[in-house]
Formats: sequence, structure tokens, C-alpha cells
Amino acid sequence: MKAIVKIVLSLAVVVACFNAARAASNDFQFQDAVHAGLLFDSRASDEAIVEMVMKLASDYEIPLAAEDIDVRRVHSDLIVDMAYVSNVVLIPGIYAQDWTFTPSTSTRVLAG
Repeated sequence: MKAIVKIVLSLAVVVACFNAARAASNDFQFQDAVHAGLLFDSRASDEAIVEMVMKLASDYEIPLAAEDIDVRRVHSDLIVDMAYVSNVVLIPGIYAQDWTFTPSTSTRVLAG
């Protein structure tokens, strides 16, 4: 009986770790895609950047609202801060947790 309990608990830990890693990986991929978008169109208007981020959020199934995107220009740097809360199901049917993700990316806008 002890062996079965240990196996079930081990499987639950493995599943929870896998689902947490998958959620974090999706966030990192989204952040990388936003950074790539900024690299190719760093001179776009703030509205165009927000639109690009919202399209990428839709592609990556990120629950992001336009008002949660902050586009700032500091000297020659373009900085995009985002924040969203995602419900991560760690153990399906048993345990889910709301996680707050705060991806941020920046790029340098070259003169010329």
C-alpha cells in the first residue's frame, strides 16, 4: 500500500512540474516573440506595438488586455512591459493556481 501511495504522489509531482514548466515556457516564448517583433519594427507607433503584442498574445493564448501593456521610450530604448494572470492547472481536476506573469522586453532604437 505504501508503494502505491508513493507512486501516486510521485506522479502528481511530475505532472505538476510538467504543467508549471509548460506555462512558464509559453510565457518565455511569448516574451521572445514580442522581442522579435520589436526588433523588426522598433520605429512603430505605440498603438501599432500594442496591436502587435495583442496579436501575439492571441497566437500564444495569453489572456492579456490592451490596458495591461505599457510602452515606454527612454532615450534610445523602447521598453514594453506586460502583465497578465493565467490560471495554471497543475494537477488536472484537483489543483489549479492563478499565476501572475510579468514579461518585459526592450530594444535599442538606432538613429538614422
